[in-house]
Amino acid sequence: MTPLVCARCAAPALLAVRYPHSWRNGFGERVEGLRESVLCGSCDMDDPAASALLALITGGPPPPTRLTDAVDDWLATVRHRTPDPATLDTEESRWRSGDL
Repeated sequence: MTPLVCARCAAPALLAVRYPHSWRNGFGERVEGLRESVLCGSCDMDDPAASALLALITGGPPPPTRLTDAVDDWLATVRHRTPDPATLDTEESRWRSGDL
């Protein structure tokens, strides 16, 4: 099994979740698919949406919540985030050059 890594910093990721997601293509047609969100102990350290979940997973001070509640709370925030266009452009350039 390939280790899970964070696409933002290449550190080992703590959790990845896939969930249904849809968008409109260039013709205005709805496209169904899956979206993935990754929890990273480094990149998400200052993200308030991830704090309770990180504390549960990394053994920090335990928040008064269950793991499923912490995952649900984190997902409620991250599933509404949109990609940064500059980051997408950089990743596309790296992909086209064979670096990704």
